[in-house]
Amino acid sequence: MLPSPSEHQADTKQAIAERTADVCLIVEGGYPYTLGGVASWSDALMRASPNLTFHVIAISISSQPRRRSFVLPNNVLGVTDILLDVCPRGRIPTSRDGESMKRIFQRLRGALTTGKGDEFAELVELVRITGLGRAALLDSKEGWRAMEEAYESLLPNGPLLDFFWSWRFLVSSVLAVISTPLPSAHVFHAVATGFAGIVGSYAKVAAKAPLLLTEHGIYTNERRIELAVSDWLFDSGAGGYVTAEPIELRSTWLEAFKSFSKISYDFADIITTQYRANQNFQRHDGAPDEKLRIVPNGIDVAKFAAVPKSTAPRSPTVLMIGRIVPIKDVRSFIMAVALLKERVPDVVAILIGPEDEDPEYATSCHRLVDQLGVASSIQFPGRVPDVLTYLGAADVLALSSISEAQPIAMLEAAAVGIPIVSTDVGSCREILEGFDGDPVKGRGGFVVEPCNPTAMAEALATILRDRDMQAEMANVMRRRVASYYHKDRVRALYEGLYSDLAARSITYGQNDDRHQYHN
Repeated sequence: MLPSPSEHQADTKQAIAERTADVCLIVEGGYPYTLGGVASWSDALMRASPNLTFHVIAISISSQPRRRSFVLPNNVLGVTDILLDVCPRGRIPTSRDGESMKRIFQRLRGALTTGKGDEFAELVELVRITGLGRAALLDSKEGWRAMEEAYESLLPNGPLLDFFWSWRFLVSSVLAVISTPLPSAHVFHAVATGFAGIVGSYAKVAAKAPLLLTEHGIYTNERRIELAVSDWLFDSGAGGYVTAEPIELRSTWLEAFKSFSKISYDFADIITTQYRANQNFQRHDGAPDEKLRIVPNGIDVAKFAAVPKSTAPRSPTVLMIGRIVPIKDVRSFIMAVALLKERVPDVVAILIGPEDEDPEYATSCHRLVDQLGVASSIQFPGRVPDVLTYLGAADVLALSSISEAQPIAMLEAAAVGIPIVSTDVGSCREILEGFDGDPVKGRGGFVVEPCNPTAMAEALATILRDRDMQAEMANVMRRRVASYYHKDRVRALYEGLYSDLAARSITYGQNDDRHQYHN
């Protein structure tokens, strides 16, 4: 049975008192409770540096299961949960709290709209000094009036009830963050802006510790896509494509996420991402140039380079690795395979990945295979226990996604020595064609535009028909991954950043009570 929030907080306080972690890693909606994606990256990051100690702050909501999917590495000292929809009740306000509450409401509104770091820092201080929480700021007449004022300003003529619940959750999430006892750590590392960035910013204000911010995908872009297709948000449909009027509820959420990013960029000492194109988005959202760094994903090059190539007789084989979900655009890949068969009749395509995340979409993919008459050429083995066997028997890897950051599957295939055809998303072009300063020249595959089955089929056919090209591209891929994406290189980069930032914490901590927010 999971501990109650009060029991968990007591356990956290005891752990905090016992030991200071080298790094506090802040993760939203994943580690250690969810497999895949950033959660797996977080686990690998900590395991790669056994000489450092970590404490994990896991951000979720109360309805999400909190049964651990990961066995914590030995160098993890503890886990602190922040439940965004569970904020402290706080004390009952009195008549003398009027001015303080007014100022807190102003700063809460700013945290969800303007993203000014100094105002967020003032909010943190006001909540700490007054001891006010849900009872005063959400469950009171004053809280209702503050919500009404925000509604009249942010969503005039919109659905009041929908705005009420959105406002309540967003305010609750900020209060939950800035009321959480912080673990003691030399450096805080937020893996994304959003709520993780807000936690990191709170730690920078409250604990006077340096903050490293890492973005895989750009949080505001990812939330914009999610909000655009969300069916739980009311949309009048009156805005059309030409005018932005009327303002819709989704605008309130997007402004909050943009504000969180601005605050995160303001408080972060260093901001990393995996590839150069992402930095343009970060600059657009307000990240200062002098804080920006590139740290790519790292993989175990030796493990994948040792994968033996199958010598058994087989048909030309195209491999795709990924979840069977719309963002991977599996349907376009299936259509590309149907076109590819006209050029390479005996081709076989293998789609490795789970189908349970979006069963309806997976069913539509199987239906499309039948409609196109290519069932004998396309295999769906699902989630497999050992992908290495498949990598060793593939001639080319395909990636048809409409959105990616820096796909681990692509780097692993590259280390094996497999040419790749990818859509032009994320850092895929950098991986395949190189980048400024890349010591490895040449291309390891072809980049095609998203949602273009014909272009993908032509690129796949070009590689499959030319054995010399396959060998040349395989060689480029092996050398580029070993040079730039090696896990040891990436580990050294992060450990260097942690060391540099930890040295700064001495300056931050002078003349300050570093533990004033820890209890």
